[in-house]
Amino acid sequence: MTADSAAPTPNDRVRRRNITLAIAAGLVLIVVLVAGVLVGVQGLGGANAGGSDWGSGGSGSGSGGSSETARPQPSETAAAAPVITGPNPQSCDQVYSKRMFATLEKGGPLNDETIAEEPASTTPAVAALLADLPGLRCSWGQAGEFAIITEVKQVTAEQSAAALAALRAADFSCYAEAGGTRCVVQDDSEGGSSGQSHFLRENVWLATDWLNWPQAGYTADMVRTLWG
Repeated sequence: MTADSAAPTPNDRVRRRNITLAIAAGLVLIVVLVAGVLVGVQGLGGANAGGSDWGSGGSGSGSGGSSETARPQPSETAAAAPVITGPNPQSCDQVYSKRMFATLEKGGPLNDETIAEEPASTTPAVAALLADLPGLRCSWGQAGEFAIITEVKQVTAEQSAAALAALRAADFSCYAEAGGTRCVVQDDSEGGSSGQSHFLRENVWLATDWLNWPQAGYTADMVRTLWG
């Protein structure tokens, strides 16, 4: 046997075994790395397939569903409030001329608590219409023998028509005046007198009830002050 074909020594076997183990370990590491890369790629693909909040597959749609995203449904629109134009005083000193205001102050206090609950009409059907309307209240005097109660109400055309119908049905005398319609009634007796004056024009209803205080020019002064 020649030197080239001599039997391997124990040291040669150990070196060869170590080399083999190193190569095997390297191969295992490469396989593990490749497998990890593949799993990561598949994971990304699965996430994309499930869709996102901004993607075309969102809103729970599958691969066979529509790609169109859900659209918000329009909400029901509340009935529009009627457009009201015309005088809209915010305080009682805007309702009367300065002269009339001073005259009324001499006759009794403004908006006294003792008549705060009294309506501007003693006619039930008319008082019911006034109760639910927005507006301004101005009263003069107090509970007792003398008082004037006025409510400046905002009305639509339909509400104005209903008010006139109720006044006529209650036997008020109604006639055209100062660009609007005025309805009046008066009751004179031995114990005194009382009456009502109602003026409707545009979106305004001037409702007045008085007891033993028939102030001359009262309604006409309010009309001139509010409309000019």
